[in-house]
Amino acid sequence: MRIAVFNCGSSSLKFELIELEDSGQNLAKEHRLARGVFERIGPHANIRMIEESGRKLLLSWPTADHCAAAVRALDWLGQGGTASIDAVAHRIVHGGDHVAEAALVSDTTIRALDEASRFAPLHNPPALSVLRAVSQKLPGIPAVIITDTGFHRSIPPAASNYAIPHSLSERYGIHRFGFHGIGHAWMMERCAAMCSTSPEKLNLVTLHLGAGCSAAAIRQGRSVDTSMGLTPLEGLMMGTRSGDIDPAIFTFLAAGEKLSPDQVERILNHESGLLGVSGVSGDLREITAVAEQNEHAALAIEMFCYRVRKYIGAYMAVLGQTDCIVFGGGIGEHSDTVRELSCIGLEPLGIIIDRESNRNGNGREACISDPQSPVGVYVIPLDEELYIARAAARILTHQSEHSA
Repeated sequence: MRIAVFNCGSSSLKFELIELEDSGQNLAKEHRLARGVFERIGPHANIRMIEESGRKLLLSWPTADHCAAAVRALDWLGQGGTASIDAVAHRIVHGGDHVAEAALVSDTTIRALDEASRFAPLHNPPALSVLRAVSQKLPGIPAVIITDTGFHRSIPPAASNYAIPHSLSERYGIHRFGFHGIGHAWMMERCAAMCSTSPEKLNLVTLHLGAGCSAAAIRQGRSVDTSMGLTPLEGLMMGTRSGDIDPAIFTFLAAGEKLSPDQVERILNHESGLLGVSGVSGDLREITAVAEQNEHAALAIEMFCYRVRKYIGAYMAVLGQTDCIVFGGGIGEHSDTVRELSCIGLEPLGIIIDRESNRNGNGREACISDPQSPVGVYVIPLDEELYIARAAARILTHQSEHSA
């Protein structure tokens, strides 16, 4: 089964063509036939596409929107003879209240995702436009959607509700949705495999650290709390997002700077976090390069790791017993410094990092905790596209078996 996976960002589009072979028991073998990314979609988009055979396309070329990027990707696959596509799978950031599980695309699911776009105006609309464009380009090919909020639908009311009047929560659908669910689910499944057990037998704190950051408390295979909330702005300090702040700061800034709500929200989403504190960049690598000479850059790193450490401790309290801490995402996978600083002082909680293992753990699956550490600490690189392809294959196989 060949599945084309589309993963939309607000200004980017990633795709992969993945072939999954059925062993008779499950989907056992996987081959990446092609992959690509369109970055900074617009007049000067950067395009990188490569097939397993080695055929490549690397250029900067005007790409009007996400639809144009998806169509170009499909055309390029066709030119290379890899256009035999059995199904398409789409990552959708926000599933709202009505789309929790991975599901076949239908008029009903599209209407529900359109409605959820009010909570994710930068992400859902382009992803849905790609879904429609690909469906038009590949008529009759089944399509599956997997949402980033779905994994967190198991969060109990005490964690998912906000302490505002119940009538307002009900009227506007305000509660904790959580995000990065695909990444957290991937870390959970891979950690279980590395521990030679099943997710249902583990309690985990998973950390998705990149340009966007979130933590999750996972008890026996189910998310029971997560740091992002109604929107991706809440929680950990991020590349350009503030994360947790006193809500009164919003009003204080609006009044003091004579700003509209949209302008204040833009500051908190696009001008804060690592960028706002350091004054240098939202990219941790650039901040680290100048941290010894720049006190604001050094403070940004310290604040970032301090907040990760706070969430680890908080979620260990939520879980009661914690088996493993898992780091993933661009920063979590590649910065041994952040991993070490985030775990410093947590030895009384049973978290003991092995420094050499941590240094050697960048960019690969690895256990980085000391052999004597009661709590295991792991690095697990994310593979959202493969997770999406597997989820789509399960749905399509299930449907085929029940329609036979």
